[in-house]
Amino acid sequence: MVGGMNRIVYGGWRVIVAWGAVLALTAVLAPTSLRAADTMEIVYDDGRAPERVPLLRVSGDEGWFVRASDVARLLRATQFWNASSRKIVLGVGKARIVLTVDTRVVVIDGEGVMMRTNVRYEDGAVLVPLEFILETAAQYTPRGFQWDEDQKRLSVGGVGYNVTQVSFSSSGDGTTVTLHLTEPLIYHVDTATPGLVRVKLYGGRVDLRAFAVRERRGLVQGVRAEQSERDAFVTLEVSRDANRLRVERNDDPPRLDIVLEKGPAGDGEDVPEGTVQIVEEGAEGRPPFVIDRVCIDAGHGGGDHGKESRSGVLEKDVNLAIARAVRDRIQEELGLEVVMTRDDDRMVDLYERTEIANTSGCDLFVSIHCNSWFHSGTSGFESYFLSPARSESEQSLQRFENQAGAGGSAEPRSDVEFILWDLVQNEYIAESSTFAETIQREMTSRLGIQSRGVKQASFIVLQGAKMPAVLIETAFLSNPSEERMLIDPAFQKRVADGVVESIRKMQDRYR
Repeated sequence: MVGGMNRIVYGGWRVIVAWGAVLALTAVLAPTSLRAADTMEIVYDDGRAPERVPLLRVSGDEGWFVRASDVARLLRATQFWNASSRKIVLGVGKARIVLTVDTRVVVIDGEGVMMRTNVRYEDGAVLVPLEFILETAAQYTPRGFQWDEDQKRLSVGGVGYNVTQVSFSSSGDGTTVTLHLTEPLIYHVDTATPGLVRVKLYGGRVDLRAFAVRERRGLVQGVRAEQSERDAFVTLEVSRDANRLRVERNDDPPRLDIVLEKGPAGDGEDVPEGTVQIVEEGAEGRPPFVIDRVCIDAGHGGGDHGKESRSGVLEKDVNLAIARAVRDRIQEELGLEVVMTRDDDRMVDLYERTEIANTSGCDLFVSIHCNSWFHSGTSGFESYFLSPARSESEQSLQRFENQAGAGGSAEPRSDVEFILWDLVQNEYIAESSTFAETIQREMTSRLGIQSRGVKQASFIVLQGAKMPAVLIETAFLSNPSEERMLIDPAFQKRVADGVVESIRKMQDRYR
């Protein structure tokens, strides 16, 4: 910053201020207009293709702005938008960063940092000053940023891989493929395609070059890797002789061992050639997972309306309609018992929802919600499974959001984040991730809207569902076209059919 920096205490916050800057936590500005002035080319050093995002100008402000959604993707950050307080919370590495509209102060793990320009909200989008990426966020991520003003190019280096290399060892009739990690990661293994084993690493950042293996290694004929916005994927091409797979996770040091073996797939049953039977981590010696009773949770209710569309459609009503459709289809198609956390318009405490499932002896928990975002063009379906927070900063975010959404009280607000916290459980992470992945595939083939993928909710709670648990966001009430879908019984039936088919496949997998 020009002229240097100083650190002061202001109203209980430690604030970093540029000398010569005007000290103000908020500013009241006249209405302004937004215009797309240019595009920024983003060039990565990990082999991914460059991308372009809009660079924006706001009248009355100097400097460039970038949409918050593009900032989150660039930083590989989790993001939560609180419309009432006009705050965005970004999870960047181990840091939790709070940006507030019309404010220059960025709060990072409780400490305030002053920018030269306010965060803005224009035309349905939160706009973040480019200086936030270059000067503020850069200090809290392993990435390095170099900005070329003339070329409007942002070079991104040092992405901070946590899936670093692959190694092999063979003995007897087996081959072990070891994925080396820098931190423990939740995983999901897909063997639906004969001859391929696809490992999804939630929150993984993979060094693509280290995973380009083309020569045969025992029962493995080749390895390739892919990187999505949130997760890493490692695909093994396996020999037709390999028909049994075992996954072993080790957290000290962090690694994932994928053990491929020759021999019968199990109990002498016939399996398609090239099929690999999955033996989940810790599954041997575990009682069979039987599905007899399902808990369906219609989110919100009573005085808790959930989201509300611009035309006045309430999320609580849509959730209940879809939950009833899901209940009816499960009973008709599968003959299973269904427990509803609510079957009318009443408020049910978040902790009571999982307690209903636990005390009723349910075998699966499905929480049904509608999504919303500050931009009306955001769309799609997404699924969450539950896994525990791994760091103190993640626990701090839980406490922060818990209080921020409830007016400073210790009671959790009635929103998706806190239902996720309430559902966290350790014992059924593998089944929960499998259930979520199955639901996402079935919904993608039925709903005709964008698949936003499966996401891992990394929060910790004291008590949660004692069964595989998934939360689904059916579509966006903030999107006018998806709002019309959500109140359409035909769309609700397609959601129900997707849940039913997912339960059927879970029955087949674990019977």
